[in-house]
Amino acid sequence: MDDSWTEVNVEWNELPEFDPGTTDSPDVDSDGEDRREHNDYNIEKEAFNFVDEPSVKHNLYPETDSDEDEEGKEIQRTIYRRNNIKRGSVDLYVGQVFINGIAFKEAVLDYALKTGRNIKQNRYDKTKIAFVCEGKGCSWKIYCATSAKSPNKWQVKILKKEHSCVPTDTCEMLKIPAVARLFVDKIREEPEYFMPMKIEELIMEKWKLNVTRPQCHHARNKAVRWIEREYDEQFGRLRDYCSEIKESNQNSSVELDCVRNDEVFDAFNRFYVCFDKETCRPLIGVDGYFLKSKMKGQLLVALGRDADNAIYPIAWAVVGVENKDNWLWFVRKIKVDLGLNEGDRYIMVSDRQKGLIAAVKIALPLIEHMMCYDQDVYDDVMKSKPEKWCRAFYKLGPFCEDVENNSTESFNTSIGKARDKPFLPMLETIARLAMVRIAKRDVIANSHEGLCTPYVTEMLESLREDASACTVRPSTNMMYASTLNGCSYKVIFANMTCTCRRWEITGISCEHAYGVMMQRRLEAQHYVAHWFRTTTWRQTYAEGIVPLRGAKFWPEGPEPPIVEPVIPDQPGRKKETKADKKEEERSE
Repeated sequence: MDDSWTEVNVEWNELPEFDPGTTDSPDVDSDGEDRREHNDYNIEKEAFNFVDEPSVKHNLYPETDSDEDEEGKEIQRTIYRRNNIKRGSVDLYVGQVFINGIAFKEAVLDYALKTGRNIKQNRYDKTKIAFVCEGKGCSWKIYCATSAKSPNKWQVKILKKEHSCVPTDTCEMLKIPAVARLFVDKIREEPEYFMPMKIEELIMEKWKLNVTRPQCHHARNKAVRWIEREYDEQFGRLRDYCSEIKESNQNSSVELDCVRNDEVFDAFNRFYVCFDKETCRPLIGVDGYFLKSKMKGQLLVALGRDADNAIYPIAWAVVGVENKDNWLWFVRKIKVDLGLNEGDRYIMVSDRQKGLIAAVKIALPLIEHMMCYDQDVYDDVMKSKPEKWCRAFYKLGPFCEDVENNSTESFNTSIGKARDKPFLPMLETIARLAMVRIAKRDVIANSHEGLCTPYVTEMLESLREDASACTVRPSTNMMYASTLNGCSYKVIFANMTCTCRRWEITGISCEHAYGVMMQRRLEAQHYVAHWFRTTTWRQTYAEGIVPLRGAKFWPEGPEPPIVEPVIPDQPGRKKETKADKKEEERSE
């Protein structure tokens, strides 16, 4: 028997013939499929592909470019974002497991797109799916099914790997629903750009496969119908989603705020969730991001920092518009959930959004609110070497020396694909990514054996050269004079301070204090604030987010479903239409 052909107690002829005319055929009309399975598959895919954000590096300042260079880069980024359609792995093997049949079909589609093979689905029911290669004389085939023991687990039972045909520009899998699924996220984001001709061009450009213009036209229409339907239906189960969070994560805080619309229905207004809190440093970064789906609005986030200086999602909310009222509501929510009181001994880092600034002054009058720079101001300030003087104004205690808001931008990147999704799947994906992030870091933290986190080790390593060059002179009462480059600094071990103030601001010794430790044979990690200890790191991730069940298991309450929100006016100058301009000219 050919080594590439493997069988696992399955007769190929047992499978029912595939009927392309039935609504059970997802490759003909996926409107007949359970959309919840598509959502589950997409959420799991994002969680599987999640790449954790690195720790925020110490003492790094972002570089700037000229306006001309930045404009050119922005154009290139836009072109790349538009034309880049990422697909998953193309590895297929016997014993491979999938969460549902849709996940298996998507994996086979990935294989067909990558290899250019003319793959066709020829057998299908709710527990069995099979594909064959339509190449002349080719014997490639794959079969996936559930089992009586594991009805919710799909596993590849048969796979004949080798092809005897030559790739062509045709793929039977690229029917209308498949093309619609490939481009639905792009169409949701930029419907005017992804027209039938552009879809046809991109398929040929990226996969060298030929589809007809009518196919692309019908596929785009199907994707638009999906988007319209998901927008109409996505708010209906928001109350059930909130109930699922409260039931599964009982120490979490969740709020769904509604308003009565003109038809006297409960319309969505705002949503907030803060999963069970753990130990983070007294540093909070906040920011707002535009939603990319059909629903226009803002995603507000609050992020903490763990002992390794990596971001920790604390809370997030969805509001119609980024203004003072919504920011005040959000800040008051995290104030209660985190026990911030008036904000004393806490630091908040954000941009200079006027509504946020006003809200923080009202809700947290004693918090130190640090705002990131304006780009033009930054270019001028950088000429004066701010790293030499700006720490003179820092409050002591929270151990923060940040001058930028890179942590929120890093988080924005990690949830970029989630923001492309419909409203409710977006919330589910963000929560799932937070769960995966916590689980991964729990493993890393518990496997780390040092007294302090890797962030501390890297920082001390970066100071070693200067520390070894320090000339140290002892005094009394654990005080030392540490001289570097002709300048003397007073180091006091009793209260862990140095003239440069870096030690008391960051909680990690500066090069001058480190130089004393090296000469006195002292372990530098013993003189680090407890916020950076491995024990604190482990405590942060000791309790993660309890997994939320799929939508079909959510508790259903007696309340009527929520309807779509009234679309608010977004910030910025409103665009004038030609009719508005003509009317203005007449009035003049």
